[in-house]
Amino acid sequence: EKETGVRLQVETAASGNYTITIYDAEGRDVIQKSYSEVKNNDNKISIPAGSYTLVARSSSEEVPVAAFEQPVYGTSKEFSITAGETTYVGDLVCTLLQCKVTVSYSEEFLASVTGVGKATVNVKKGYPLEYVLNANGTYDQSAGYFAVEGNTMTVEFNGSVDGKSQKMRKSFPNIAPKQWRQIKFVKKTNEQGNATFDILINDLVSDETL
Repeated sequence: EKETGVRLQVETAASGNYTITIYDAEGRDVIQKSYSEVKNNDNKISIPAGSYTLVARSSSEEVPVAAFEQPVYGTSKEFSITAGETTYVGDLVCTLLQCKVTVSYSEEFLASVTGVGKATVNVKKGYPLEYVLNANGTYDQSAGYFAVEGNTMTVEFNGSVDGKSQKMRKSFPNIAPKQWRQIKFVKKTNEQGNATFDILINDLVSDETL
């Protein structure tokens, strides 16, 4: 007699701590197992005939709205089960579900720092991450991870530059998961010859590295 269920085949094994969750057509959670449990059962999960969505994720928790050093990787795939048959879901490639953000400063900018400051990054209003800039020019190089709701990121700087309290705010569009947004503060000179600064941003989108 043929087995009824779904078989998972993964070419490059993920951590056994990954969570496999299967939802039925009504969105109900019908099965949740660790990837270790699935592997120990010959990569098989037995479920009744029907239509389902499989979600693989590196954490069983919800994706945090904004957090330092908490990347979450995952993917989802729809499939159907026919009674008495085994369905092969195929390769599952988990990618970063958030936007990664790091902050840095040019040497010219750091040379002008005369007090503490901070860069505040916000993707969802009310859930900012603050990157501290110290008076000695050292700064928080942690990676922040943001769940993407909407597509705009706001960056704000507050601090002491050239002996003055400086503040600047800038918004960046086209924010999406799997991006690494690299924010850099640089010192500039305006048309009048006065020192000012700007916020630059680069992004790296790469499934291989993220």
